[in-house]
Parts: sequence; structure tokens; C-alpha cells
Amino acid sequence: MAEAEEDSNTWAYLPDHIIVKVFSFLNLQDKFQASFVCKTWNDCFHYPILWSDFVFIIQDENENQASRHRKCLEMHGAHLKHVLMKVDQSKPLCRKVACDILNGVADLPDKTLSSIKIDFTGENPFFYAGAEFVQSLKKLFGSNPENLKISAHSLVNVDLSGMPVAFDDEVLNLLSQNHPLLESLNILNKVLVCKVSSECILNLVKKCRKLKKLFVFHCSMSDDTLVALAEDHRTLLDELGISCRREQKYGVDLSSEAWQQLVTKLPSLKVMLSFDHTCPLHRVSQIMKPEIPVHVLNLQTFTMIYEEVNQAASFYRNTLEVAVLQTRNSPELGRALVNLARHCSHLHTLIVYCVLKKEVVDEILSLRPKMKEDGTYILKWKPQAEPWYVGIEEGD
Repeated sequence: MAEAEEDSNTWAYLPDHIIVKVFSFLNLQDKFQASFVCKTWNDCFHYPILWSDFVFIIQDENENQASRHRKCLEMHGAHLKHVLMKVDQSKPLCRKVACDILNGVADLPDKTLSSIKIDFTGENPFFYAGAEFVQSLKKLFGSNPENLKISAHSLVNVDLSGMPVAFDDEVLNLLSQNHPLLESLNILNKVLVCKVSSECILNLVKKCRKLKKLFVFHCSMSDDTLVALAEDHRTLLDELGISCRREQKYGVDLSSEAWQQLVTKLPSLKVMLSFDHTCPLHRVSQIMKPEIPVHVLNLQTFTMIYEEVNQAASFYRNTLEVAVLQTRNSPELGRALVNLARHCSHLHTLIVYCVLKKEVVDEILSLRPKMKEDGTYILKWKPQAEPWYVGIEEGD
């Protein structure tokens, strides 16, 4: 009995910073349980630093868990700075709890939130458009700008790529109007139709002059936006991600002149260019202009794209670092991939989702030994069950 009491005292007298460090590795439920060890641990449970970076995991339709999330928000919402939400949107209670949290953060009078990322982990119910999340985001981004103290809590990083929800112009207009210190925005989600206009993104670029990273659909871009990103007296853009889909069938292309103006102003700019299976194939080669400093190229078209691979080897030989292909094999594709590996001197990652010939794989890896050493590739010469893992060959 005496030994047990002595052990308890030993845990109680651990330095606060050690306890806080231990707590930082625990999820909310485990933190909560650990807080009952003793008064010292309970006090550490409420340290603001433990609540500045927080993950809300909302996966179960459990009223007790929902209550804990609301209580945490009530007690520590003012300390939240970087928030990640993982929500199973297939469950009504999970959706409600997530929206309650977003609304609760929006209502905080002294919030310090600077970064938010929301990921959906389930399957969307039939005909689900996520309207309640759109409304909650509008509230979070500030539907009443006269009540906001922008300098005190301007959002800096917003990542909505994990939400298959159709955002409209109003959501992003509120974001740009009330959060001019925004540095990073990603809206490349899996929604079927993008409703964000090019005028909306142009407005955001003009108002948020500290942008360093921007990821949007091609249909939301325009020459005017590229020119605006090249204006003086704004933070230099580091990364620009553009995804091309079905909208490009009737969409307006970005001109070589606008790209050249942007690249001249931003010589260190890195561009991610993506094409999915819904993008008309003839538009791929038209959009892949030589003026674009493409560092990441996604050609996930499920079609014959060896000509586009050769085009990339010619246009992006000095910039391309990562290439991802979802395609069909052919002798022409094998030669194009070898050509890509030979001429793109900075290429360090190559992901190909089709079965190639072994001699093609061997030649690519001999041309790029660092890629083999680092395991940053998927190159298969025998059919295998999915998923295919990066850097693992047949027989490993």
C-alpha cells in the first residue's frame, strides 16, 4: 500500500512540461482519462499549448463523444490555432457535431484560429450536397464583417480539399473579404462540378496579397488572375496547383502570354498541373504549355497518353520533379517514360498505374538510381493486387 502511494506521488511530482509533452502525443479521449491521475495532471490537461493544435475526430454517432467535443470547444476554443477535422459525413450525428463545432468556433469572441483543414472520411449519402457545411463555413469565414477584428484572428491556411462539397462564390468572397492575411488556400476537392467562378478567384487574389500557395480548378482561373499574381507589392507565390476536368470541354484556356508574365515575375514558382479522366484528351496537350514551370504533373486519364508524356519531357525537362500516370501500357508509352527519365534531370518521383515491360522499368531505374534508392516510384512489370505501394517491386 505504501509502495502504491509512493508511486502515485512520483507521477504527481513530474515536472509540468514533461506531463504536457506526454499529453501532446495523446488523443482527446486518452488525454481526458490521463487527466484523472492526479490534480497536477488535471491542471496540465488545461494548458493552452495542448489546445493550439487540435484534431477533432468525429467518426461515431455517440452522444457522449459529441458532448465532450462541445465541452472542449466551450472551455478551450479560444486557444485553438490549428484545427484538423476528420468527419464521417455518412452519419447524420457526425455531420451535426462537425457543423456545431464550426459554428461554435465562429461564435467565439476572442478566437485565435489561423489554420483549418476538414477531411471527410465516409461516403457521401445519395444526393448529398453538404449544404449545412457550406453555411457553417460562411459563418466561420465571417458573415458579419463589421463584428470581426480581422487583425486579431485572420485565417492564414485553409484546406477544403478533403470535402466533396460544392462551394459557391459567396463562401470564398467572405473568406477573402474578412481574412486578407490568407497565405494558403486549397479547394481541389472531388465534387463533380466546380461552382467557383474565375471572377471570385480573381477577387480573392487581389484582396489576399500574402498568398503563397493556391490550389484551384482550371475553370476558376483566368489570364487576369495570373496577371494579378504577378503584381508588385505582394508576397511572391510559391506554389500554384491547377486541376483540369470535364469543364475544360468548353472552358477558356490560359494564354502563353499570361503565363510568361507570371513566370518572369516569379522565376521560382512551382506549378502542379493535373488532368483527370473527365478532361477531354485533346485539351491536355493544349493546356500543357512550355511556359508553365510544371514541377508536379498528374496525368490520370486512363487513356493512351504517351504523346503527352513526350510533350512533358520536352517542355518541363528543367522543372519536372514528380509525375503520376493512370494510363494503359503500350510500346510507345514505355519509350516515352524512358525519354522522360532521361531528359528530366530533376525527376525524383514516378508513379505509373499500369503494368510495364521489365526492361522499361530497369532502364528507368538505371537512369534514375536515386529514385530506386529512395523508393519514390511505382513501376510494375507483373500484375499485382491493389493497392500498389510506392517503392516496392515484385518479389520484395
